[in-house]
Amino acid sequence: MKNLLILFVIFITLSSSKPTSLGIAYDLKTAIEKKLVACELTGNTDSPHYYQPLQIHIKNLTDKSLQIKIPNGQKISSDSLKIQDLIITQEELIALRPKEKESKPLFAMCIQQFKSASNNETTYHLGKQTSDNLKKLTEEIEKNKSHNTLGQYSIWALTNDFPIEEIGGFDEEEAFQYQNFMADLLDITLPTNISESYKTYYSQTKTLKRSVKGMFKYKFHKQSNVTIGLFNEQDIIVRELYSNPTEKAGEHLFNYAFDTNTYEDPVYFIRLIINGEIKIDFKMEPRRT
Repeated sequence: MKNLLILFVIFITLSSSKPTSLGIAYDLKTAIEKKLVACELTGNTDSPHYYQPLQIHIKNLTDKSLQIKIPNGQKISSDSLKIQDLIITQEELIALRPKEKESKPLFAMCIQQFKSASNNETTYHLGKQTSDNLKKLTEEIEKNKSHNTLGQYSIWALTNDFPIEEIGGFDEEEAFQYQNFMADLLDITLPTNISESYKTYYSQTKTLKRSVKGMFKYKFHKQSNVTIGLFNEQDIIVRELYSNPTEKAGEHLFNYAFDTNTYEDPVYFIRLIINGEIKIDFKMEPRRT
């Protein structure tokens, strides 16, 4: 019994770190507390708030190789009250040789719908690791690779009372999947009176009352995930104007349009996003009569 107890204590002591072929593995919080790494978290304006809005800049302070785990469900708190807090939506493992530095973007989504998205000057610090319904949702997002507006709307359904029946987008099957997942997660019945308004019903995109239209021309060399998004002045997406996660390689003309009777802000930004990276950013000030 005494030997068993000693083994149990050793297991608990080592549970936050373990040796691997690439060095000892620590979660980021433990590595920072033990002063094994220096870490800075900043915003990433090359990607929208629902894909990779966060950059980590990390340095191994030791003479040994390390692996640093950033777990799914880790909350990241903004140092500005005006900027969204984030939550990690895909676990990351960073291998560092002795004294090595590395910078890379991280998959995350915002958890405060009505605050502004980050910019390159935004700084963050580690928040709490969630273990509730939010963690179940971020694990579902990682499993399905739903680093898109549907995953983001589902996050807001937990954190900002976003209506689950309004979790919608170009992929109606995936949208319905997340509506049902959220209904089960919240133990509620999915509303049957689904809105068919332009704002929430994507099949109605051809019936625009007063539209602004445009086109992007772009060429890429391999199959890519392409989105055209309509963003407000807080850099928050308000509508997908086009989406295809398996766009074929080649030169493309991407047409877009939106209803200015529905989206009435004086300024919008229309962004062409390829594989999570903003390639074209066009400011638009719709004329109104």
